[in-house]
Amino acid sequence: MLRKIFKWTGIVLVGLIAAMLIANAIFVWRSSNRLAARLEAIRASGEPLSLADLAGDPIPPEENAAVYLRRAQDDLAAMDAELHSIHADAWHRGPMDRQQLAKVEEVLAAYPNVLGLLEKAANCRSYRSDSDFGLPHLEFLEKSLDQLQRVRSASRFLQARTMILTAKGRREEALQLSILKMQLARQVDQESSLSGFLVAIAVRSIGVESANLVLRSGPVDDAARAALDAEIARHDLTESYRGALVAERAFGLSAFNDMDLGRFWATRGFWNNTTIYYLDTMDQQLSLTSTPSYQIRAAAPPPVPKPVSPWNVLVEMVVPAVDAARQAADRCRANMRCLRVLNAVTRLEQRGAAVTGLADLDLSEEETTDPFTGQPLLMKKLPDGWVIYSVGKDLKDDGGKVDDLTDFGLGPAPPLPAME
Repeated sequence: MLRKIFKWTGIVLVGLIAAMLIANAIFVWRSSNRLAARLEAIRASGEPLSLADLAGDPIPPEENAAVYLRRAQDDLAAMDAELHSIHADAWHRGPMDRQQLAKVEEVLAAYPNVLGLLEKAANCRSYRSDSDFGLPHLEFLEKSLDQLQRVRSASRFLQARTMILTAKGRREEALQLSILKMQLARQVDQESSLSGFLVAIAVRSIGVESANLVLRSGPVDDAARAALDAEIARHDLTESYRGALVAERAFGLSAFNDMDLGRFWATRGFWNNTTIYYLDTMDQQLSLTSTPSYQIRAAAPPPVPKPVSPWNVLVEMVVPAVDAARQAADRCRANMRCLRVLNAVTRLEQRGAAVTGLADLDLSEEETTDPFTGQPLLMKKLPDGWVIYSVGKDLKDDGGKVDDLTDFGLGPAPPLPAME
């Protein structure tokens, strides 16, 4: 009797194992087909599926902005260290006294070739870093961040030079350097990575801050103002953000391939599900790139359905980074619109016209809309100048407290001591 029980127990167990193997085979087959179809659709659209796809075609050195930045990198690194020893925030907010400004000018004079290289970089038709796109994703990311540091150093060099020119009353030249920062940001937009996008946002922000300083320091001619307006108009942050997400999706797929948690047949179906979940999540984010944040808040998209998989957390870790990039883009968009308003206001006031608000400016609704609310930007006159601002991500008007980022925008800048 006992023998029969063992026999039938064994038969049942074998049957269950066979059924589980068949079920898993079907699961793997279906999930593999679904994943293959999703990847084929992306491939057919011409968008990248891996880091290798991001490498692109070779660019002649004389047309590649990254080449000129590389040639300037040693001087930029040395300059960074010297400026930091003078004033830890010398290239950002200040304020600095006349003695510190004189030391900064002396440091900049020791690197006479940097400005020319940066001007050439800004005027190139393309930007392609010399990263090895065949590296595993973590090594690629590390080396890519090292190269992006050149751009940060370049923006600090230009910021320090902007402050010197502003202190000397050479405002048109100073404003041109603010424009140059924004041009470099547009170059880095071509880096095709979320990291590159965030660095470009940071460089734009420094350019906006320096232009704010220049415009408030005294009269600026109409040609320089027109050049600033023209440069602002060239920045399509929606398209830049979308390009960053497309590249991030390719980076993520390479990361999934490097981890390859589905290399075991028993877990392959679950890994396929996680990869599909990642693609669904990124597809949803890509579908929202042109939708203003206030519309997303008003009609939140449905959550992406979660598949059965123990690795879904890998996908869920991506969403906060994507959201942070959107917030950074909105903040930069708000600041650039505030700069457009400031340029218009100071132009009119320089001509002797009275300005009471946005209605007095010859600007479109899009140019004066708060990207966080869809309502007009706010502005008010203080004793030392206008504050122009967005209410920011908390959607609360804090009265234009832009210095501590309670609101986002531009307020009066501390004046620099005259150097001439």
